[in-house]
Amino acid sequence: MNAVNPHHPPRDRQGSSQAINESPLVSVIIPNYNHARYLPQAIDSVLAQDYPHYEIIVVDDGSTDDSRTVAARYQDRIEYIWQKNRGLSAARNTGLQTARGDLIGLLDADDLYEPDFLSTMVDILQTAPEFEAVYCGYQFVDEQNRALFQQETRAIPPAQLYPALIEGNFLVPESMLARRHCYEAVGPFDESLRACEDWDIWLKMARRFPITGTTRLLTRHRILPGSMSSDPIRMLNNRLTVIASHFGPEPADPATATPEQRRAYSRAYLTTAIEYLQYHDTDRAVTCLQKMAATEPDLLQDPATFYELGCGDQPKGSRGDFSTLDISKNGALLFYVLNQVLADDRLASYRQSALAQANLALGRLSYGARQMSTARRFLLRAIAADVRVGLTRQTGLTLLKATAGAFIPRQPTN
Repeated sequence: MNAVNPHHPPRDRQGSSQAINESPLVSVIIPNYNHARYLPQAIDSVLAQDYPHYEIIVVDDGSTDDSRTVAARYQDRIEYIWQKNRGLSAARNTGLQTARGDLIGLLDADDLYEPDFLSTMVDILQTAPEFEAVYCGYQFVDEQNRALFQQETRAIPPAQLYPALIEGNFLVPESMLARRHCYEAVGPFDESLRACEDWDIWLKMARRFPITGTTRLLTRHRILPGSMSSDPIRMLNNRLTVIASHFGPEPADPATATPEQRRAYSRAYLTTAIEYLQYHDTDRAVTCLQKMAATEPDLLQDPATFYELGCGDQPKGSRGDFSTLDISKNGALLFYVLNQVLADDRLASYRQSALAQANLALGRLSYGARQMSTARRFLLRAIAADVRVGLTRQTGLTLLKATAGAFIPRQPTN
């Protein structure tokens, strides 16, 4: 393990000894593997912080591109550590072993902090010392750092965070700032995992420590083609490994599963089914949805299930973007996979409700896309499938607006 620069004292860009004494040192760990193209943006986003007391530790996990040359440009502003390639978890662990800060930030080399990330997050932890970590909202961006449609702005009440994480990971590493002792207590990152290693740590951390959140968008999460998260099989295998380590192996008979197992395994299969749809592998998507339904059939009555399925093959970062929705294609795909799942006679009692929720989701998506006649058609089908759907105030209002909107003439365009 070689460091380009000797271990240097924490930097205070304002040159204020008072700031050093009163402000906790934040160690920002940037694991990097062949991301020389993006690494300068990640480092620069830390150097641009309006909070002055931090150190930057770049851990190069055996890159074969010119990452070392890129890092050398920053001289004593960062600490650069090179190690043989051992994976993302190992790189983060090396950074944690090197870090001296009271607070730890994890910033992947292709992601970015907004300028007020550190000041905002540190202030939250100093103002509310009962919390051991804080997470923020994040904006999805593309390769060129252009904002995509999707944002994540959930802030779960601390007591409900662990149950929410059982259903899947909605946090990203760069949006978490935690006290050092949290990682010491629940770490290190599992180096056998090649994905979902952060979810594993968040589950351990949320179960043991109170964690708060803010809806403010303080980080930018880059979506890259060909990244680890674009491989559904890899993601599913690692999800199942994490779930098994926390809640036990998947029962051969779903009827014997504990409530936590049902929640975790069923959502893992649903998430993977959506990923397969994104990569146009319909058969594997059906298989995952069948496993989801066998484990937790009540998800066939959950509007959120069908909203996600109704977005079809829209890629991560753009899901729910009405301007790019193909309602006709997505509707046909949704009903195809749903009919495959509902062919199981054991799910007969869920058929009408599932069809109603599917039509309802497509109706709402069509309404959002301003396709009023299509929205009205799906909403009426939802009511016909299960009249209870039509008794809700939200469905009635959406149908009324879709009906009224169909008779409002479009304004001429120049």
